[in-house]
Amino acid sequence: MPTVNNMLGGTYSLYKSAYNNGTLFKSNTGLLGSNTFGSNNRTQNSIASLWSNYGSFNSNAASALSGLSEIRGNVSSLVESYDSTKATFYGEFDDTMDELSKATANIKDYNFDVRQYDDNGEAIPLITTNQTVGEDGAITETTTRTKELDAAVKAVSDFAKSYNNAINFFANNNDVSKRVGRMQTMFADTTYRKANYEAIGLNIGTDGRITVDEDKLANAIANDPNRVASALGRDGLSGKAESHISTANGQRSQLFPSAQTLIGKDLASASLYTGAGYRNMSSYMNVGNLINMMF
Repeated sequence: MPTVNNMLGGTYSLYKSAYNNGTLFKSNTGLLGSNTFGSNNRTQNSIASLWSNYGSFNSNAASALSGLSEIRGNVSSLVESYDSTKATFYGEFDDTMDELSKATANIKDYNFDVRQYDDNGEAIPLITTNQTVGEDGAITETTTRTKELDAAVKAVSDFAKSYNNAINFFANNNDVSKRVGRMQTMFADTTYRKANYEAIGLNIGTDGRITVDEDKLANAIANDPNRVASALGRDGLSGKAESHISTANGQRSQLFPSAQTLIGKDLASASLYTGAGYRNMSSYMNVGNLINMMF
């Protein structure tokens, strides 16, 4: 592509050649005004004026380009901030879903029948209560659970914590996009079978968050492990959570809006009028102005 200087140099040569051989001006109303063609000095002044005007055009273009360069810098900073925020969002999303996936897998097929038997085949109590009497006659009760029962309670508590973290993540980011808001609503649907969960010690808030009553849960596991497995297993809460995780991961790429959507059409406009595109536009405009002045 020819440079602006080459184009102007060619125009200047054509101008001189056309003037010298008398083909550029056919009357007294040409570029140099009436009765001026006999004066070489006036010709030189006219050419000097032409280049002076080009200098003014170039200076104005440079000034405009300087302002747009500042816009370009601001847009670059904005895009950089967008990329950083997007990366943070998806990093937290992935961590939250991974944590919940592990906790869900742990209880989906959990065997809540954690009874143990002694050498005589007798079931060892899962929960024992001891009473002690203080010097003042006050009675203190101490409850002890077997390690197997404690492990089952912990598995459910870890799941509830991870599930709450997922609800919190989507709630804290629901203004990012409508899809994120729908994810929050989806994970909050634990209220649908609230009575079943509360019967085994899982209290459900209006926002879907789960609070575990560990004593009530331990008793439910000890007395009716099948009921607990039904409420929390693959056909219960963990199965529901697994479905939610799959849906969220399936929509992962669409949760955070594109830069164009988030920032708006100004991003594209700013990109169009910056850099080489604007410089080329300004250069060819100047050439056009010079040609208009000459002809």
